[in-house]
Amino acid sequence: MPDGEPSSLLQSAKQDGTPVAGVDEKLGTIIPEGIMLRDEAGNLVDARSLMTVPTLVAPVYYSCPTVCNMLQSSIARVLPALNMKAGTEYRVLSVSFDELDTPELASHKKKNYLAAVGGDYPPDGWRFLTADLPNVQRFMDAIGFRFTRQGRDFVHPVVLVAVSPEGRITRYLYGNGFLPFDVTMALHEAAEEKVGLSLRRAVSYCFTYDPKGRKYVFDVMKVAGVVILFGAGVLLFVLLRGGRRRN
Repeated sequence: MPDGEPSSLLQSAKQDGTPVAGVDEKLGTIIPEGIMLRDEAGNLVDARSLMTVPTLVAPVYYSCPTVCNMLQSSIARVLPALNMKAGTEYRVLSVSFDELDTPELASHKKKNYLAAVGGDYPPDGWRFLTADLPNVQRFMDAIGFRFTRQGRDFVHPVVLVAVSPEGRITRYLYGNGFLPFDVTMALHEAAEEKVGLSLRRAVSYCFTYDPKGRKYVFDVMKVAGVVILFGAGVLLFVLLRGGRRRN
C-alpha cells in the first residue's frame, strides 16, 4: 500500500470502472451530527460528540497488516512531543472503515497503542471506534475518504484529518510519518477554526523544536540568515542596475 497523497492522487483503480481509493479534500466542511460509532466498550456515540476539542481523525482498519499500523505507530511516537493536554486540548480518533471490526478488537488495539505512547496518557485522549456499514460510509464520505475492499483487505489512502471543535475539517496530513510541528500547527489551526494555511511550510521554517522544553521556539539565527541573504540580494540588484545605467 503506498503512502497517502493529496486529493485524487492516490491511485489504485480497478479495471471494471469502480471508484479509485483516494481523498477528496473537504476543507471547511462541517461533519454532520448523527453519525453513530461504537466506542471501545461497545457503546453507541455520535461522532461529533467526540470532537469537542481539536481532533485528529485517523481512518484505519484494525486488521490492516501494514500501513494502518505504521500510521498509528507514528501517532504514538509524536503524541509525547506535543505540548498540549490530551483529552482536554486535543483528541485523536482512530475510526475503522471495516464494518467487520469489533469493539473488542478496537479495545485491544487501544491498549497496545496507549502502551506505545507511554507515560500516564489519558484513555480519553485517543479513542478507537467502529461502526456498521451505513455509518462507516456516512463518516468516510463526510471526510472525503475513499477506499476499496479487496477480499479481506482494502486499498486506501493514508491520512490524518484535523477537525475543529465545531466539526469543521481544517487540514489533511498525508503519509504515515509526522513531525511534532506539523501536528501541533494542525491542532492550533483547528482550535482557532482556521482552514489549512498555505503558509504553513514558510512558518514552520521559522521555528525550531526544543525537545527539553517540549515546545517550538522562534529560530532567530535562521530567520536572520534569510534576512541577510535577502538584503544582500537586494543590494546586488541595486548595484548591478546602477552600473548598467552608468554604462
